[in-house]
Amino acid sequence: MNIPPDIHARVVALTDAILNACEDGEEDASASLYAQLHAYCDSIAATGRDHPFLWETLADFTGDDHLAIKHYTHALMLANAAQATNYEASICLALAERHSNLGDVAAAHDHALRADALAQGTDDLPLRQAISQFLLDHAQAANEG
Repeated sequence: MNIPPDIHARVVALTDAILNACEDGEEDASASLYAQLHAYCDSIAATGRDHPFLWETLADFTGDDHLAIKHYTHALMLANAAQATNYEASICLALAERHSNLGDVAAAHDHALRADALAQGTDDLPLRQAISQFLLDHAQAANEG
């Protein structure tokens, strides 16, 4: 699933600016840029050009696990509808990580298993390794939960 070049360029510009603001300790600028990214995602969705990349990126750039889960869930719905397996696997791993952060071991494990099943059909070795590592790192908690 290709990302339209204009969308990719705008998202990269905004995320680079967010990273630069964070590195410079400019919290207000970072928050403002994040709000711009969110508004951009909403505006692209409103034009009918919605893409999982938008919402996965938006989720990646929030420290709020609950909000990130909301955005990842939207991205997952879009990826599933487009049968974009790589996106689905990556989003499921991110959901597993966020649920783990919240102490929701069962949801984290379920998302990680789904990510693993999806990733088996891809040639994305780094993603497959990251999923396997997550499952290994969280195996004991999953067995206890």
